[in-house]
Amino acid sequence: MRLKNTLDSYGWGAKTLHWVMAFLLISMVAFGLFMSDLPRGEEKSALIRLHASTGMLAMMLLLVRFGWKLGNMSPAALSNVWWQVNLATLVHWFFYGVIAFQVVSGSMSLLTVGWDLPFYGLFSIPTPYARDMDLHHFWEELHVAGWYVLAALFVLHVTAVLYHQIIGKKKVLRRML
Repeated sequence: MRLKNTLDSYGWGAKTLHWVMAFLLISMVAFGLFMSDLPRGEEKSALIRLHASTGMLAMMLLLVRFGWKLGNMSPAALSNVWWQVNLATLVHWFFYGVIAFQVVSGSMSLLTVGWDLPFYGLFSIPTPYARDMDLHHFWEELHVAGWYVLAALFVLHVTAVLYHQIIGKKKVLRRML
C-alpha cells in the first residue's frame, strides 16, 4: 500500500488520519455525553480536563490532516453527478470547520471559567480571562450546538458512503479501508 493518495485510492497516510480522527471524535462525543450527566466535583473536573486534552490532540491531528490533504491529490470522484461531487466536497470542508469550531468553543468554555487548557498533564495553556460565568455558558452552549452539527455531518457522510456502496455499486469503502 502506498503512503500517498492515487487517483484510485487513498494512501495509508490519509486512511490512518481518517480512522484515527473518526475514532477520536466519536469517542469524544460519547465521553462528552457521559460527562454531562455527572454531578459537579473532582471526578467530573478530571474528566473535563481529559476531554479538553483530547480536544487539543484532535486539533493537532486536524492540522496534520489538513496539511496532508493540501499536499496530496484526491482520488477521482466516484460520482459524475455534479451536485453529489460538490456536496461531498462541502461536507468534508464543513467537517474540518466544525471540528475546529468544537475545539475553539470547548477551549473558550474552559478558559472563561478560569481554567487553564490542559494537555494530558504535560503542559497547559494559561487562561487570559477572569472567571465569567455568562461568557462560559455562551461558549458551552455553542459547544453543545456544535456537536449536533457534527452529528448531522456524520450521518450525512455515512449515508452517502452506504448509498454509493450499496445502491451505486461503487467500491467506496475499499478506497478508505
